[in-house]
This record gives sequence, structure tokens and C-alpha cells, in this order.
Amino acid sequence: MVSGRIPAPSYRTVYEEGRSVANRYLVMYYRAGESSVKLGVSVSRRLGKAFLRNKVKRRIKEAFRHLMPSIRSGGEFVFVARHRAAEAQYKDIFDAMKDLLKRMELL
Repeated sequence: MVSGRIPAPSYRTVYEEGRSVANRYLVMYYRAGESSVKLGVSVSRRLGKAFLRNKVKRRIKEAFRHLMPSIRSGGEFVFVARHRAAEAQYKDIFDAMKDLLKRMELL
């Protein structure tokens, strides 16, 4: 269960101390930690206008919500949207996230 979110200033800790993996839509940073799961989402202004950035953030959060019960261990997750995520459908983001979690051996 997602116990909370990661405040933006704490993202740097996850970037520096965690592991990362990427595909065409997302970059995932993961830092193992306590049994709870914390989520952070980062979408650059270069991706587009606010409505588009918010749409991408909502899709990432929803995909994570559906995949979270399958995650094996707790920790901190930060997902960074790549430029192609702006044109991606929900299913594309869901599949991309699932791929990243499998490659990190968390599913």
C-alpha cells in the first residue's frame, strides 16, 4: 500500500542512493527501504503545457496504483516522464511501468 508520497526535495536522495532503469516512456529510480511504499512523480516543463503534464502525472499514478499490490518489497520510487510519455496512452504507460518493475525484479 502506498503510505505516502516523497517530497520533491527528497528526490535527490533517491536519485543518488538508488538504482535506475529506463525505457522509452519512463525512467524509474528505486531505493530500497522500509516496508512501506512511497511514490514520487517528476514531469518536466519541457513536456508541454500544465494540462498535459498533469495528465501524464495522473496516468503514472494510476498505473502505479494498479501495480502496487504486486510489488514484492517496499521502498521509494521516483518516476520521471520522458518526452514520448506526452503522446502515450494509459496502456502504454502501464506496460512501460510494468516492464521497469520486472527489470528491477520487483514484480
